[in-house]
Amino acid sequence: MIKSILVILDETESSQSAKKLGVNLAKANKAHISGIGVLDAPWMTAPEAIPLGGVAFKVDLDEKILKTAARRVHEIEQKFTDYCKSQKISSSIIDAAGVPTEEIEYFSSEFDMLIIGKDANFHFSPAHNATGSVKQLLKDSPRPIFVTSPQLPNQESSQVLVAYDGTFASSRALHMAILIGILKEKTIHIASISEDEDEARHWINVAVKLCHNHRLKTHIHPIVSGKKPSVSLLKLTEDLRPSFIVMGAYGHSGIRSFFTGSCATDLLKETDVPLFVFH
Repeated sequence: MIKSILVILDETESSQSAKKLGVNLAKANKAHISGIGVLDAPWMTAPEAIPLGGVAFKVDLDEKILKTAARRVHEIEQKFTDYCKSQKISSSIIDAAGVPTEEIEYFSSEFDMLIIGKDANFHFSPAHNATGSVKQLLKDSPRPIFVTSPQLPNQESSQVLVAYDGTFASSRALHMAILIGILKEKTIHIASISEDEDEARHWINVAVKLCHNHRLKTHIHPIVSGKKPSVSLLKLTEDLRPSFIVMGAYGHSGIRSFFTGSCATDLLKETDVPLFVFH
């Protein structure tokens, strides 16, 4: 059961969705929620080529940049606190400084779950692509992660889609989702994709047995296809309109390498449905 949630805070729309999802989960589970704002000082003050005699100017400029960034981080944190207060839930703030992924991974050990927007940006720069930070957290975080898009669709739906390919990652993701209680009172749709129908059904049966051990309702979707797994998953997502999708961070059969290949890119690009990921 969820008792503590860590939401990664920034100025993006997907972060706003992360905040809302975190509050919804905190309410449903009577959990404490924390927001973490990270001042990426190493990136903002990174060494660069400067003309002779320009050191003092660089030092002064770095101080101004850090001061402005710190103010913006604190504003984000305050908005999070105010929102949680308006929703009448217990909350706290972690004010961190350093490399964002390292700071988040360090503090994540204190929580049951992380929630982050898929386009999280710690540098206040529209041109900066922070997808690498999300991918690194999906790979290295000791806790499961919800990844949100700017929109937060289907939150009233009782349907959940589980992408299961028989790898340890997909098995751990499903098991963790069960243990922390987010599948309680949900109708679970288990999908496995393979060119061989028997293989797809085999792995679905494994997942179904685990769910039934916990008295969870399931529907099966063995999909025979040689196309990219994302094609079938996106179609199924459109049909089912689930409140979220459960998957392993790294798979190697059927649903291949979700977050290292084109499948991850396709899912994050084409669907706004939150992804629950564990590696």
